[in-house]
Amino acid sequence: MEDSTRRARGPRVLASVVALLTSVLPFAADWNATHLYNPQWSGHAKFHSAHTMALGGALGLLGLVWLWRPGRFVSGLWVLAIYWLTQASALLFPGTAVIDPEFAGRLPRVGGVTLNQAWGDAVFVGLLVVSWVWSRRSR
Repeated sequence: MEDSTRRARGPRVLASVVALLTSVLPFAADWNATHLYNPQWSGHAKFHSAHTMALGGALGLLGLVWLWRPGRFVSGLWVLAIYWLTQASALLFPGTAVIDPEFAGRLPRVGGVTLNQAWGDAVFVGLLVVSWVWSRRSR
């Protein structure tokens, strides 16, 4: 494969990893006792959790398709960013929290820092920005 073709594929591959994780991670994070099977949650709260999972799956798959369509790469990046940016913005609404207190021990810690969804939001949006910058420099 020619070097310029390989460089042009790199940003799409990186963004595709984000797309696949956007499709899968909401299910991994919410299809358990902390969300969907939480007996303390109302049916309506579970509805919103299910909606979030389905939305992540749909946006991830749509983003993946658009990343590889000619002329749609940037649109694909935006589709993927929408999920992570709106998830981050949810923390600005009254009464919201990253995790319920009884499940706080489930969050991983690295170097004394608790890795919660806000970190994930920043990492995934950051990877999409890296993909965009990389694609511009590959031209």
